Amino acid sequence: MKIAARKRRSPKPSRNGEARGPRGFVISIPRLFLYHRGLEDALHAGDKVLTSQELAARIGRGMSSTQIRKDLSQLGTFGRRGQGYDVVVLVKKLARVLGLDRDWRIAIVGFGNLGHALATFLEYREEKFHIGAIFDKDPALVGTSWHGVTISDEDDLDRVLPKLNCGIGIIAVPASAAQRVAERLVAAGVGALLNFAPTNLELAPAVAVRTIDLASELSILTHHLS
Repeated sequence: MKIAARKRRSPKPSRNGEARGPRGFVISIPRLFLYHRGLEDALHAGDKVLTSQELAARIGRGMSSTQIRKDLSQLGTFGRRGQGYDVVVLVKKLARVLGLDRDWRIAIVGFGNLGHALATFLEYREEKFHIGAIFDKDPALVGTSWHGVTISDEDDLDRVLPKLNCGIGIIAVPASAAQRVAERLVAAGVGALLNFAPTNLELAPAVAVRTIDLASELSILTHHLS
């Protein structure tokens, strides 16, 4: 039986990867994404109802069923105690909260090994994200195309990008160029940035920024191995 979800205001996301629920409870956006992915996988496997214990087992990563119930209780009522969550309803709700109920166009600046790998991953793994623009300085790349997307000269970003309706930018350039590239992306209408350059970006508070320093992430692993 399909259980109707009780209507509540969706949590408001913040720049630090958290959302604040209607009662002030702070919810981790990365956790909500894991729930969404686990539920989508369950839906593809034919599951219509899933308990918090089953969702925790599907997600792994040490996720507890208690944490799942605590987080999801902030979003509404999606099932009955002892019976589990309505997977279809909950997938749709989480998609709305995460902004995954629509398609997103992405601009990548820097199409070396990292930029190319990111584009390939997004093209084949994430159906809601689409590469809409690619920029690079390499004359050997400029003018060529990747999966139907023409690689433009980085110097033309200010002229080309505003026409392409890209909401997200990926920065895959050296650290020395990252701030300048970020400012140009924002000026061209991009409102969120995923930065792979090992440097902090100084931008207006309204711009959502996530920086991923691969060397820093690896150092966490080397610490555990030492």
